[in-house]
Amino acid sequence: MHDLNSWVQVLAGAIGTIATALAVAHKTNRADYDAIIKEHRAEKEELKKERDEFKKSYYEERELRNKAENELLECKTKYKILSEKLKQQKSTRNKS
Repeated sequence: MHDLNSWVQVLAGAIGTIATALAVAHKTNRADYDAIIKEHRAEKEELKKERDEFKKSYYEERELRNKAENELLECKTKYKILSEKLKQQKSTRNKS
């Protein structure tokens, strides 16, 4: 009976040792995970800043493009008007 008691104590000690080793290993890995998570959060913030800069740049470019398109439309309109006037002047010269 005494031998059985000893074996139970040894077995319980071994299980406790294994459980402690697993707990320490898990805690160590968790610290690594925390570092990785913090690193990814920092990268995420950098990407958000970069996205905001690209968004701002896009809207500025869009505004400039719209302004250029409006100026081009005005120039085309003026060109058509002047072209019509020139045709009229040529036709009145040819008639005279």
